[in-house]
Amino acid sequence: MLVKTPAIKLGVEVRDSRVEDDRLILAGVANAMPCTVEIGGKELLRLAGKLMRPAVIGLALRALFSKAD
Repeated sequence: MLVKTPAIKLGVEVRDSRVEDDRLILAGVANAMPCTVEIGGKELLRLAGKLMRPAVIGLALRALFSKAD
């Protein structure tokens, strides 16, 4: 995953996910720095709603059924 900001571009790799204290915790690395993302219930529902678009679902299905790189 690539995260772009006005100041820097970061290559982000999510290596672990878990639920802790009613929050989704994603842990991984951003370039060479360890990082975590904490997503609460309302944020998670909002994100899930944005991901339920036909174009995103189509992308997920194509990735699921495509040959490995």
